[in-house]
Order: sequence, then C-alpha cells, then structure tokens
Amino acid sequence: MSASEPQLDRVQQRQQARFERMGLSCRVMPGGRTLLVSLPIGTASFESLTGPLTLERILFATVGADQIKCLRPRPVFGLPLLDIRRCADAAAIESVIRQAWRDRARELRDTARTLTNLGIEVGAIEGASVLAFSLPGESSEHPILMQRVDEAILPSAGALSGHLLTGLEERVVDVSGMLDSSSELELGLGTRIQELAQLAASREAASRRLRPAPPTPPVLSALLRGDVDSPDAVAWVAAKGREPKILLVGNQIIENEALRDELKRQGYRLATARSETEALMRLSSMTPDLVISQYGLGRSDGATFVQAIRTLPGIVRIPVVLLDDLHHQSRQDAARAVGAAGYVVEPIETPRFVAKLAKVVASPGDRRFVRYTGRLSARLNGQTRPCLATEFGRGGFFIATTEAIDEHTQTDFEIQLPELRRSLAFVGDVLYRSEAQGVDRQGIGVRIRDIAPEHEAALIEYVALRARNA
Repeated sequence: MSASEPQLDRVQQRQQARFERMGLSCRVMPGGRTLLVSLPIGTASFESLTGPLTLERILFATVGADQIKCLRPRPVFGLPLLDIRRCADAAAIESVIRQAWRDRARELRDTARTLTNLGIEVGAIEGASVLAFSLPGESSEHPILMQRVDEAILPSAGALSGHLLTGLEERVVDVSGMLDSSSELELGLGTRIQELAQLAASREAASRRLRPAPPTPPVLSALLRGDVDSPDAVAWVAAKGREPKILLVGNQIIENEALRDELKRQGYRLATARSETEALMRLSSMTPDLVISQYGLGRSDGATFVQAIRTLPGIVRIPVVLLDDLHHQSRQDAARAVGAAGYVVEPIETPRFVAKLAKVVASPGDRRFVRYTGRLSARLNGQTRPCLATEFGRGGFFIATTEAIDEHTQTDFEIQLPELRRSLAFVGDVLYRSEAQGVDRQGIGVRIRDIAPEHEAALIEYVALRARNA
C-alpha cells in the first residue's frame, strides 16, 4: 500500500469536485471509495415526536455515485439511503434530507399511535428516531425497537445476550399479523425471542462438536495467509510465547475486574485509557492487536473513535469491539458502517466473550497497516552479512536478503533508523519467503512478535515521520 493519502476512485473524484463546488468540506475515507461530507443546516427545526429538534450540521457519507448515508448526529442515522443525483447545490441536498425526515417522522407517529391504541406504553429514543417499549417482565434496559408499524427489532441483550446470531435479519420480526391486541403482540415477540435463543444455543453446541483440534504450525501458516480462521489461534500463539496486546478504553471497562482477570488468564497483555483522547495518545506509541471500547465516550462515541484511529499515522485498520450498556439500533448500524469488529450489548458472559475475541485477534485481515518503502540497514541474529529493510510499517518489515531463513521461525532483528539516530530491536516471526527475481525482491516478510515499549514507540515515531514526508 502506498504511503500517500488514500486515492479516490473516479466516481468519488467527481463527487468530491461536485461537493467542493457546492462549498461543502469533505475528506476521503480509507480505501478511496467513500467521502465524508459536512453539510451546514438552515435554522428551521426538524419536527419530531418529542418536539422541535435543532441541527447545525449533518455529516454524511457517499455511497456510490448517487446516494448518501447520514451518519451524524445520531437522530438522522436511521434515515434510509438518499438519492441526490438531482441536487444542484447544498440547499437541495438539505431538502432531500428534510423530506426523508418528515417521511420517517410520519411513519413513527403512525406506529406510536397503533401501539398506544393497543395499550402499550411506548417511548422515543435516539433523538426521537426510534420507538421503544418493554415486554412484560423484561428489563426496560432491553426494549423492543420499532420504526415501522409492521416490523419490530428484538434486543440482543436479555434472553439473547451472549448468543451469536447469523445476522441482524434474525432479530427483525414481521409483526403485521400480531396487531389485534397487545397480548398477541407481546406473546408473539416473546415466543420469537425464546425460539432464537434455543436456535442459537443449538448452533453453538453443534459448532463445539465440530471444532477442530488446536492448529499445528502448518495450519498456522495457512491462517497467516488468511486461509484458516481458528478460535484456538490465540491460545496457540500464547503457548509459543506471544501475548497479544489489548487496549481497554473507558472507565466502565477498565473497572470491570472480571473482564480484566479473564483477559489476563487467557494470555493477553492489557493497556488502558479512560477517554478517546487518552486512547489516541496511547496509540501514538503502541499498536495493540485489539481495542475494546465503551460506545459512550463522553463527548465522543465508539463509531467516531473507530474513524479517529484510522487517521493515525500508519494505520489502515485495527479491530475495535464496542460495548454498549443498552442496545441502540442506530449505534449498531453506525458501528457496522465504520467497520467496527463488533457491537456487543452488556451484560456479557465474560468467559464466552473473551473466548470469541480469539477469532478476531487471529484474523490477519482485521489488522492492516500502511507499508512504507525505504532502505534501512538491518541485521538478523546469527547472520554475519548485513541486509536491508525495504518495506516497513507498524506491524512488521520486509527484509531483503538472500540468506537461507526458514518460514515460521522466530529470530532477533535490529533495524537502523537514521533520522532518529538510533536502532530498533525486536523479535520477529518469519511469515513467508519471497524468491522473486530482481533487486531487493528476494527476502522475508517479518511480523513483529515481541518489542520493548521504547522500541515500539520509536518505530511509530519513525512511521509518523515518513507519513508526514510522504
């Protein structure tokens, strides 16, 4: 990957020019296929179920050539994809958004009226963009959500907590045939929750019976190439001496003693940050294998935090799992839209939750870093001839060498960082060997396995230096 800023594809290049002509500020998302655009909003309020709502601006993302998805503030996130192909200026885009808001508000009012006529006490959450009500005997913290009169969304917490469903569609229930009475609706939804819990439990039991034995080194080799995705990989890696690093973000997570103890028991090294700002500062000197964060982060939120991580030098993607104390459909949608590794509603079953993290940590595609080119003097333990590091990043190096070095072995490396006037030492895993012909094309791909904090901070400082000069 190039060290330069993400390159837009041709469709988004045209979009960017179009928005700039409208006087709108926009920036490129990683991958170059999406723009984030900030749209100032006029003074007229947005009418909602709970009264007038004043918005100063709306952040939206482009989807293809003609559509946008509203992201922030949270009340507008629930709006559908909007077609703006006929919009000649910013005012026309605002008009499209306002019309979609009016249509959604009308639908919510009709749905609320239907539920109220059935005798169901219903409220509005997320800036009056979603309706919520509780089933008899269930906690108000795990409500049923509705945006349309014929569809209900079941909570992922409560009876479904800890169960892995195949997708959101399993929690979406057609209630058009349950609206003759409140008891019929409540019974139908309660029955569906129990059916899903039993179905998920059966799937999990079957999965445990079919789970393969812990991987051997050849299997790990395939895993590193993305061919195998094993939940036992972290245990295997820990047994070989590597302890994956996890950054915990948010007061509630840091103070969750059971979670911290279970993570340590399963071989993870932990770092902590109490706020988004502190987390971003930590990430300027360390590169964790995984981040676990509260969704609510004071003035910020989990989806924004995920995006902020990708603005840091050298990072394309680090897996982030977001924990929320109450299910919010708009938050879950936002987490999915920004590419979070997971959105989990508390309370969690700690051992099961931590066990599932192994799959995320073991997946090589979930951690991606910018690769920078250079010619840095390098030395391998046991090798007398010096060699060159011709590519480098937060995760590792490509070492150009003709020395015979076996794949899937560990060795000590030393890299010179001339601009910083220091050397970098670490233990690395040799992931693959390249026999391509040409200058500096023969060599080994090395993943950093173990590195002292001061050396890791120096590597990230060097990456940041190269990113600025790119």
